[in-house]
Amino acid sequence: MKKSQSIIFIMICCSMFFSCSKDFIEQGPVGSFPESVLKTPDGIRKALVGAYSSLNGTEGLERTPAQALFGSIRGGEANRGSGNGVQPQMSQIQRFEVNTSNSSVLLFFNHFADAIARTNLVLKYLPQVEGLDPQDAKNIEAEAKFLRAHYHFMMKRVFKNTPWLDVESLNDPKVSNTDDGGNFIDIWPKIAADFKYAVDNLPQTQADFGRPNKWAAKAYYAKTLVYMGNEGDDANYTLAKVEFDDLIANGVNVKGQKYALNPNYHDNFNTQKENGPESVFQVQHSVNDGSTNNWANANLETLFTGLQASDGPTLGRGYAYFNPSQWFVNKFRVDANGLPIFNHTARNAAFVKNDDGIESTAPFTPDAGLIDPRLDWTVGRRGIPYLDYGLMPGKAWIRDQAYGGPYISKKFFTLKSREGVDTAPGTPYNNLNIDIIRYADVLLLAAEVEARIGSEAKAMEYVNMVRNRMVNNTADPENWVLRNGVPAANYKIGLYSAGTFPFDSKTNALKAVFFERTLELGLEGHRAYDAIRFGAEDQTTDLDELNGYLQYESTLRGFVSGANYTRAPDAVIPIPQQAVENSFKDGKITLKQNPGY
Repeated sequence: MKKSQSIIFIMICCSMFFSCSKDFIEQGPVGSFPESVLKTPDGIRKALVGAYSSLNGTEGLERTPAQALFGSIRGGEANRGSGNGVQPQMSQIQRFEVNTSNSSVLLFFNHFADAIARTNLVLKYLPQVEGLDPQDAKNIEAEAKFLRAHYHFMMKRVFKNTPWLDVESLNDPKVSNTDDGGNFIDIWPKIAADFKYAVDNLPQTQADFGRPNKWAAKAYYAKTLVYMGNEGDDANYTLAKVEFDDLIANGVNVKGQKYALNPNYHDNFNTQKENGPESVFQVQHSVNDGSTNNWANANLETLFTGLQASDGPTLGRGYAYFNPSQWFVNKFRVDANGLPIFNHTARNAAFVKNDDGIESTAPFTPDAGLIDPRLDWTVGRRGIPYLDYGLMPGKAWIRDQAYGGPYISKKFFTLKSREGVDTAPGTPYNNLNIDIIRYADVLLLAAEVEARIGSEAKAMEYVNMVRNRMVNNTADPENWVLRNGVPAANYKIGLYSAGTFPFDSKTNALKAVFFERTLELGLEGHRAYDAIRFGAEDQTTDLDELNGYLQYESTLRGFVSGANYTRAPDAVIPIPQQAVENSFKDGKITLKQNPGY
């Protein structure tokens, strides 16, 4: 599908106005827009799209929208991968041994602080712009506040005790994260307020893909209410239900198309089917667009996740990070009814067969057991077709199988047949858009809310809506992965029945919702955040899931051995020491370090 020409074009221009990211706390907001430009309609619009450009992140696994490092690797869905000894700061995050000088943490902190500054630049000068249509001004303010809320949301769920950076922070960036009594300030209400402003002021539709409409803002507002509920204020679940009910009944995407699940699961990761009915808020990517090197607006994560094998995804131009874990793959094993196996011991005893330690030239027969069909649209495993590259050959495509494991990711690579069209020639970068929120996420958040307020039947209805897409593969040959016209593995997926396990109690229903989020949204950057917020509510999920991963995977990958997750302090990432030291004001530090660091 055609990319948003307006957004992408102005992003190309943004490098003319914005300098490279610096430490925000030390340097203040980046950018070199002269005031005379910012006070014009064209200048303020370009400044807004400069704020959008931060959605794309930069090369690496820390700042890109799919959140491979802090969401998926930290959540046990994937091992860091590549080779032993490289990027040790990423291994610290995977092992829950992160310290205050971790360079990946600093990159994350600086990027999102800089992104917030860009939104505040728009909000500061917007009232001074002359000749701007009042409706345009309202839309610009709403979009800027939506982006400001998003960037704060990203900071909040990683660091928890992060300051609220408003327009005044442009003049004085050394903003405290505590009140006068030294207590941490909770910025969730301000994040929610910015999203609510966007709900009330954004239009139903937008001229460009990539800009949020009021329904995208409503989805993010409702998601924020869920996070607030997870931290102890249950009244937010009731508020969130109102928003989700409205979204599911009436929500439309930016072109007015009613929200719905795409017909096929992999449509969400197909460049020809982007910005469809399942897209709620999607980061737009492009290549071969006249930008710097023709890839400045690309999906940049693929430099790190791409393969070094010349016949695999990215054609040997990647660094081979991000190998899905066996713990994660085993989650897709199902029982005779096509339903998940919730018990860790039973599921891991029925582990999915792999080719670990087997040369690609040696015989291998893939697992013959029952498997959820979403696995093979999520993970590349030996003997199963990998997009249009042919059968995944196993070890030959893995940089260091003994270290990272026998799997590669699959969702964020493009077709080999579209090399040079969906990719920038000679690079690993592609133009695949990345969903921040898609409709399946909305349905599962709504299911969570229903379970938390005691409506297990409604929670089951929403979970079954998500599962039903994959229940029958007759609608389209692309729904299940096929080999020679027949299913490539022994796929089976079923629907839950009312009043029976797991939708027979609130506790069990929430376990089912959490599990479904892993299956449906796997490797999309949600896992660690979900485990930690569920654990904050029930005091169990994070300990069970994250330590379960570490203990199981350590039997297969030696570098995980000895790692352990403890809620305090590991549920929260430390604020970078450099940012703390640079926050001195009037002889004292304004950024208080997180407890335990």
